[in-house]
Amino acid sequence: MFKRLEAWLDSRTGHRALLHMALQERVPGGARWRYVFGSAVTVLILVQAVTGIALELYYSPSTTDAWASVNYIETQVWMGSLLRGVHHWGASAIVVVVALHLLQTAWAGAFRAPRELNWLAGFVLFQLILGLALTGYLLPWDQKGYWATQVATSIAGTLPVIGPKLQTFLQGGTSYGNLTLTRFHTLHVVLLPAALFAVIGIHVALFRKHGVTPPDLPAEELDRKAEPFFPRQLLYDTVVSLVGVGVIFMLAWRLGAPLEAPADPSSQYLARPEWYFLPLFQLLKYFEGGAELVGTVILPGLAMGFLAALPFLHTFLSRRSPRVHRMLAGVLTLGLVGVGGLGALAVQSDRSDSAVVAMAARAHEEAVEARRLASLGGVPASGPLDLYRNDPLVWGHRVIVTQCQKCHLACDTVPYTGSPCLEGYASRAWISRFLRNPRAPHFFGNTKIDDMEPYTGPQESADALTEFIYSQGGRPDVTAALAKKGEELFESEGCGACHTLDEVGSGLAPDLKGWASREWTYAFIRAPGHSRFFGELNEMEAFDHLRLPEEELQAVTAWLHAQASQPLKFP
Repeated sequence: MFKRLEAWLDSRTGHRALLHMALQERVPGGARWRYVFGSAVTVLILVQAVTGIALELYYSPSTTDAWASVNYIETQVWMGSLLRGVHHWGASAIVVVVALHLLQTAWAGAFRAPRELNWLAGFVLFQLILGLALTGYLLPWDQKGYWATQVATSIAGTLPVIGPKLQTFLQGGTSYGNLTLTRFHTLHVVLLPAALFAVIGIHVALFRKHGVTPPDLPAEELDRKAEPFFPRQLLYDTVVSLVGVGVIFMLAWRLGAPLEAPADPSSQYLARPEWYFLPLFQLLKYFEGGAELVGTVILPGLAMGFLAALPFLHTFLSRRSPRVHRMLAGVLTLGLVGVGGLGALAVQSDRSDSAVVAMAARAHEEAVEARRLASLGGVPASGPLDLYRNDPLVWGHRVIVTQCQKCHLACDTVPYTGSPCLEGYASRAWISRFLRNPRAPHFFGNTKIDDMEPYTGPQESADALTEFIYSQGGRPDVTAALAKKGEELFESEGCGACHTLDEVGSGLAPDLKGWASREWTYAFIRAPGHSRFFGELNEMEAFDHLRLPEEELQAVTAWLHAQASQPLKFP
């Protein structure tokens, strides 16, 4: 039955002849491990195609839904995290294997006549693979993809004549938005894959016509060692391809694929591209200002021009030396080593920069926080940035960062040059440190409010004053007896000469009745120049309802009130 069905299929398709031609094709010089890279690239591309189609079943290409759909794949789809991981690591694996294939074919002289067009087809494939990598990492619409792609489109904008129009086309306008995402999505899943498989077809057809580039051996030895593609070369190709796929699955299983916090145009984010674009990023550091075009266009253009022109350079130079292809391959190898060196320098530079390390750590914390919040209340239909509203403390901190940190810097900023830092604000430790040194940089040392003298009394009295002031915030963990003692010291130590406890204020210093409570903090943010607070000494802007909507003020108040239970973040 099976034989009759197979014979029927062969009579309609001729698959026996095609299979025989593929498996029995003679390999000059015999099977070799160095021939495996082309097959490995093809297998990896097929893995990317299959996983990409699976991801498309769940992905939604819009700025309000993209991050949410990727997070859904990660957390709700069966084996979704593994699926994303395979697709992510597969992209890196393709770049690595293509580079190895490029070196192998260059040293074999595969760009020599009559294989010039096949080399050019491979060059175009390399550009398409880089294009797929570039367009792919914007699709999650997270911080890394958003900011790294902005760097890439900005580089495209530096191209002479067409640059600005190309950048506007890619962005879908003058800024990033929904059109940017849909255009990159169309490029990544429709246009570039269509072009890729078309060029692969051309590349394979040309390869079938000319065959593998044989080793530099006498013709008699090539014929003597020649053997069919099946079984040995097919075995080599299969083993390497399976090893490659196995490594990808292992990395995907153990590390998954990154998903950072949702893209936030108002945030401060350290933009870094994927590792295969880091060499270009590092190169740009050496050409700033007016020389920027050298790093973005001229040097990369010369490198790609050399790569594409190898067949024609060989034709020109081979008149003088028959072994010139090895010299050209050596130049190409040195170039790739230089590219790798630039990438390593970029990594090392970031690792040795404490500010970069701190920003990377902060980005990781934000990513973890965003995914935690998504698991609590889901991602709002209005967009992933609104998921932070699921937790008033998180939302309050984001408002602090966007509205307040131009003056109230993060407490671990070095050197600290801002207004009083707010992390750990109104905690016992904060109050105690403030009483001892109110003019310190992390308190009022960088402002004109410097009339308060440090408290120099014994530590026992300082602790009592600290507890009394701390108690004004309505905390549940106040030690009543210690706070009572502090209240007595408040008058006897002369604090009442400037500070009142009547919710009215003297205009000389803030009234401390209810200090740092929700009500006190709310009123202070709305009108810090009121006589209840700093009066004429005030330097802080008032945040009325136009500058800070009610819901944001409530979130900020909640975050500030919660800082009393947090540790200090300054020395």
